[in-house]
Amino acid sequence: MKHASLALILLLVQALLAAEPQGPSVNVELLSGTKQKAQFLGIVNDTVQLGGFINNKFTVVRIAKDKFKSIVDSSGTDLLQASPADSVQATPADSSTVANDSTQAAADSLKTDSLDTPKPLELSSHTVLVSFEDEIADSTLVQQINALAARFLLESGEKIHILKKKDLPDCSDNICLQEKLSSLGASTIYFGKIVPVQKKDSLELQLMRVVYEEELPTLYKSSLKISRSKAVSDALSNDQLRIFLLEAQGKDASDLKEKKGYLYIETDPEGVTLSRPEENALCRSPCTIPVTDTTAVTIHAYWNVDQHLWGGSVTMRPVMGDTVRTSIKLKRVNPELRIITNPAGAEIFSGKGEITKRSKTIGVTPGRYPILEPGLIKFKLRKFGFRDTLVTVYVPPVSDVTVNVDLEQENRFKEIQDQQEWEKGRKKIRFGRTMMGVSIAPIIVGALFTYLGQLDYDDAKDVKDELNYSATVGGEFYQEKVKENKDLVNDGDQKTIIGLTLIGAGILVLGVGFFISF
Repeated sequence: MKHASLALILLLVQALLAAEPQGPSVNVELLSGTKQKAQFLGIVNDTVQLGGFINNKFTVVRIAKDKFKSIVDSSGTDLLQASPADSVQATPADSSTVANDSTQAAADSLKTDSLDTPKPLELSSHTVLVSFEDEIADSTLVQQINALAARFLLESGEKIHILKKKDLPDCSDNICLQEKLSSLGASTIYFGKIVPVQKKDSLELQLMRVVYEEELPTLYKSSLKISRSKAVSDALSNDQLRIFLLEAQGKDASDLKEKKGYLYIETDPEGVTLSRPEENALCRSPCTIPVTDTTAVTIHAYWNVDQHLWGGSVTMRPVMGDTVRTSIKLKRVNPELRIITNPAGAEIFSGKGEITKRSKTIGVTPGRYPILEPGLIKFKLRKFGFRDTLVTVYVPPVSDVTVNVDLEQENRFKEIQDQQEWEKGRKKIRFGRTMMGVSIAPIIVGALFTYLGQLDYDDAKDVKDELNYSATVGGEFYQEKVKENKDLVNDGDQKTIIGLTLIGAGILVLGVGFFISF
């Protein structure tokens, strides 16, 4: 039923643009509820035949009889209920029962679905819409744009004749088509084209209107850029397609256009970030920013180089339909963000993601923090016994900002339990990290003692080498060197034992701290 309704509607829309009727006019109503006037050609084997002109050729649509609710002629007779003698019947073998010569020609055309010899082109209107040229290999989109353009032109009051270039095979370009259609009586001709633009995700609709008022034609042109992926919805948004067609008609479409003003900002140096209050970065200078009202706008400019911030700002008042220009000279700035809470002592965390027991704390309130990247900044505040608070603040590059937050006390039992568990986890992690930090000292001291012990061993070895070369084994000097060697070895042993003990203890504390932390 859906396909039958679609076929009937297509034929009837085309028939409205075609030439004189080929059969008696009837009022047709399908079981789906579709109602329309049509040209009735007859009923053959329980199949209703309705005819009309498509591309200046008479064409027949056949729909099963049981799909119709009624087919009423001008005298009020329902041809579905009437006897064969009262209705217009046609048979495949003989079309002599058709009411008139025009219907006879239509019935004959059923055998071939088109005339054997091409019918001379006749225009049903002095306004011709030549189907849009397809330069994007998307026939579906071209058909949709053709249908929308035809509909808009009809609604604007223009009765149009739709023409495909192949209907005039002798013409290979628009100039030839223009001259040929003009000779056939056309006074207004629309030539459309859909072309890709440099960016592969965009298309451009182009339309040229040729009007013959005097000896030389008058040309009007319009264009519209749309998204390739959402071409139809983009063309219909904000009356863009309507404005596109009105401009091709030479009409004023300014009332339909969204009025905008533009702010053009240059900076010294160039390439700095521009932003508006309560918004993140917009663009880099030099830059043009569109606005939709005449409210004064403050523009901030900032540049972060080598951890130093340069900034500036300017206030501009837009003019609709025009471009206001200005320049900003940057200077060294040191803006700060001051965070104050009531009560104090709230931990400050990044505003991105959830707070976990391993989340890194930025600081504790009250606190002052230098700003190196102005714009929208988000952070979270957490204090035991109070609800978490997410704060979003815009920090300009030219002044300090103070944020005062009154923390709301937490009364929900489950949330308090979660906070207690979180606090226990945080304390455990802090203790573990403290142990890991403390473990560094004994490891370093132990390494030092081990090194000093190794030095004693080296000295003892030197003394032993002297004893090996000594000629007087039993002398007093020899005995002193033996005692010195023993003392150095004992000192080296003691220092090495102390060092290794400290290193072992440090490693043990480090391991325990690591285990507790993770």
